[in-house]
Amino acid sequence: MFLYIVNNMMIPILLGFWSTIFSPLQSGPTFLIDPSSRLEIHGSSNINEFVCTCRQTFVRLPFQVVGGNHLERNTWIFQNTQLRLQTQLFDCGNKVMNKDFYNALKSKTHPTMWIELETIDEIRPIGTFWTTFLTQTRITIAGARKSVPIEARVRRLSANQIQIQAEKALRMSDFDITPPTALMGMIKTNDEITIKLNLKVTIQD
Repeated sequence: MFLYIVNNMMIPILLGFWSTIFSPLQSGPTFLIDPSSRLEIHGSSNINEFVCTCRQTFVRLPFQVVGGNHLERNTWIFQNTQLRLQTQLFDCGNKVMNKDFYNALKSKTHPTMWIELETIDEIRPIGTFWTTFLTQTRITIAGARKSVPIEARVRRLSANQIQIQAEKALRMSDFDITPPTALMGMIKTNDEITIKLNLKVTIQD
């Protein structure tokens, strides 16, 4: 069992909504994640599947656009997009699985996971239909850091609200995490997990 980002993982993806409006080095608005949003990590073992759901209440997330048209591409670079996730605010469905999850992510020594948007490629306006963006996102879990590409679908729900959907397959071993085992090794968690998110986000200037 493993992390639950995203993302990840993937909350920073929403920042692309305003990057066509602000010039380089200009601060953007703040974002509020609606309580109806879902952030999940899906995994499996040799006997079953599991889902760990994020129960964290998110704070406002300001961001700053650093540059555009990087290397002759419509790529935007961001800073101040760090999102903190408390490891022990994930719920895998029961106390035993939660304990395994927290231990695997080394929550005692690394209680916080970090997700930080680095770039978004090919910025385009967002309308009521789904628009796909490719982002590069830096993720820190259990003290290990990795930059990964994440593809997200974004659409406008109203004048100040957007919806983001994404999923990303990762391996625990990529973050130096050993998949948990139980019952003297009879139950073995598979290395690959999938991060899934469905976010409703309100933009405030």
